[in-house]
Amino acid sequence: MPRIRLAVGCHPHNAKHYDDALEATLRERLADQRVGALGEIGLDFHYDFSPREAQREAFRRQLRVAKECGLPVILHVREAHDEALALLQDEGFPEAGVLLHCYNLDAGTLEPWVEAGCFVAFGGPLTFKKADEVRDAASRVPLDRLLTETDAPYMTPEPMRGMNCGPEHVIFTAERLAEVRGCAPGEERAAFLRQLMENARGLLDRKPTSWQLDAARQFYTAAFAAEEAAPEAGPSNNKGASCS
Repeated sequence: MPRIRLAVGCHPHNAKHYDDALEATLRERLADQRVGALGEIGLDFHYDFSPREAQREAFRRQLRVAKECGLPVILHVREAHDEALALLQDEGFPEAGVLLHCYNLDAGTLEPWVEAGCFVAFGGPLTFKKADEVRDAASRVPLDRLLTETDAPYMTPEPMRGMNCGPEHVIFTAERLAEVRGCAPGEERAAFLRQLMENARGLLDRKPTSWQLDAARQFYTAAFAAEEAAPEAGPSNNKGASCS
């Protein structure tokens, strides 16, 4: 069976709901050792489904949580790249890594993110006919920080546009990315694809962090203590009941 890892976070669309209670729930979810990243988090100034100040606050708080937990973050940033980068620089980049999700802009916008050491994932837009600027950006990302993705169910790559995107469609994005990087079919392309897989696993498929291990120990210690403190279940002593 494929190994599945999870990402958990409060998306900027839902940032208006972020409070202490939600953060407590987030921490509980992050303690699950199947969780490999905190995300998607960030800023979305295109839809503005949450007030921008709420987005900023939720983004900052979750970056702090990610650093405490030792987990990488997956970013959703739309029409806010300059501000998101400035906020990250102010808070400090998580040492575990930063993944810029589904990048679909030009190389100039991407350059400071690459210089900051971020990983960059490309999805279906890389294959779109008029997306030369995206392909140019993809050609400039260091090989050891390059990933593919689906962004399912959106951004279905050519030639499958018009249907919901699924994991099976990433082969079209990967093929186009290999072409952009000048990797010829055969062993050269196979080596390139293996590197993409290694990048993804190295970033997102790590061993549990020390924070996750400590959280698990605390959970089981508390659970066993509660079990031991609970009164033993015994036969009912209800003398008022009778049957005939």
